[in-house]
Amino acid sequence: MPRPPARVLTAFGIRGSTAERLGGGQGRAWTAGGLILKPVDDAVETLWVAEVLSGLAEDGFRINRPVPAAAGEWVVEGWSAWEALAGEHDTAGRWPDVLAVGTRLNAALSGLPRPAFLDARTHAWAVGDRAAWDEEPADPVHDALRPLLERLRTHVRPDDGRGQVIHGDLAGNVLFAPGLAPGVIDFTPYWRPPLFCLAVVVVDALLWHGAPPTLTAAMPSVEDRASLLARAAIYRLITSDRLAADMTPSARHSYLGTSVLDHERVLGVLDR
Repeated sequence: MPRPPARVLTAFGIRGSTAERLGGGQGRAWTAGGLILKPVDDAVETLWVAEVLSGLAEDGFRINRPVPAAAGEWVVEGWSAWEALAGEHDTAGRWPDVLAVGTRLNAALSGLPRPAFLDARTHAWAVGDRAAWDEEPADPVHDALRPLLERLRTHVRPDDGRGQVIHGDLAGNVLFAPGLAPGVIDFTPYWRPPLFCLAVVVVDALLWHGAPPTLTAAMPSVEDRASLLARAAIYRLITSDRLAADMTPSARHSYLGTSVLDHERVLGVLDR
């Protein structure tokens, strides 16, 4: 990913600094002058997120707000700028705190209208999300994932609640710092029941963060809990399936093998 050019840094009020690549994520974010700079894939989505987060009331959480350029625009030559939040990605033993942040964030986002750009998204995560909610066929490209999908679907109920704007990728995007409220970064909007945000956190924690199976009990005790968890796992399964399609054969084989083992672990919890 190319470095943001000097004229972009200048437009966002950054002078005398060289952008440095940030680790984590997809390796596409840069830091300079105390700001985070990101390339913009979808200008409509970025502008919507910037407008929402610039005025979002913080209640028990911090949010990384967008930073406008000197001329007032949110996007300059395909780049956006965001506040850098203090904190570390240290979720060990803090999953109930992450779930509490999700609940508070859901409340802050409630009442927003459904953004139209969601219908135009075609990336792997959008495909996985729609497949999990029966809005398009959940048809894995790779045969190794089909049995997992069929087992997950046995836990799905027809209706899991009314939708609202949620953060669809919260688990790895909460920062903790002493004396500060948890910080939420990389807001990724989806339109789903608010408890789905929490279900994705639980499933991600089980899949990739070594969380104990008992974490499922930290979700609100609702009739649709198992169904929401199954939908969250389908979301991640189909996303992994689509991402694997673009890998080299050797990388794909390893990635799919790991995905099978990870989802078997989640199914072991759901099947109890």
